[in-house]
This record gives sequence, C-alpha cells and structure tokens, in this order.
Amino acid sequence: MMDRFGATRLGVWMIKHVIAPVHRLLYRFSGGRLFASSGAGREVLLLTTTGRLTGKDRTTPVYYLRDGNRIILCNVNPGFERTNPWVINLRAHPIARLQIGSEIAEYQAREATEAEIDLYWPRLIQIWPAYESHFQKSGRRVIFILERR
Repeated sequence: MMDRFGATRLGVWMIKHVIAPVHRLLYRFSGGRLFASSGAGREVLLLTTTGRLTGKDRTTPVYYLRDGNRIILCNVNPGFERTNPWVINLRAHPIARLQIGSEIAEYQAREATEAEIDLYWPRLIQIWPAYESHFQKSGRRVIFILERR
C-alpha cells in the first residue's frame, strides 16, 4: 500500500513535507539507530549536499543500494514537480556527506553511465516501486554513484 501511495501526488507531497523532515530529525537524534531502515529491504541514509546557490548544507533521507564500497542513489521526477534540490546540488557540488547508521563520511558523486543504470535500475525499483511509475510518467531519472573519499 505504501508503494502505491508513494506514486501519487498526495504521497509525494506527504513524503517531501511531512515524512522526510520527521525522518531526518529522528535519524539524527538517534545517531542513526532509528529509521536507518524503513522495512521491506529499504535502507535509508542521510544525504547532506551543499546548496548550489546558498552554499548551505541541505540534508535529506534517501533510499540507497550498496554495491561493494559504492553507494547508489536514485531520484525519479514524478512529472508534476521540479527536479529534487539534492540532485541539482549534487551536480553542482559532487562532494556529499553521508550518514549511514552512526557512520558519517564524505563521498565523491558522479552520475551513472548507461551500463550502470541498466545494472542498478531493476534493484532500485525493487526497493521503491514508485520509481518505475514516476519514470513511466516523466521519463526523467538520475542515478548517482558515490564512493568514499
């Protein structure tokens, strides 16, 4: 049910304006002991990017995949919103701080190649099926590969 809700306008709005801010607060407050997973194999990290215009830190909870030492992040535009700010910020400043559980480290980000997209896309939509429905509507997705510095 949550998967279908996440694919709706209301679901996207709730995630962005209610769930993510509360999630971020509780994740930080608990030192990553709470809400590092949202169940069903969905691991969550806190992604801190540098604002491309403000230079201020911006933090958001994001689902991720781990592939060896690589962290894989995905954002799919649902077609009725602007590009997510963390995507724009990461493109402008490809150094990010990730909190995975209690561990915090800097990572270097780059956009995935077509071969990497083909490799990771099926695993990403297993984690969050709404990615697929959003991509079918908008045709816009971005996958980042992050490696520890």
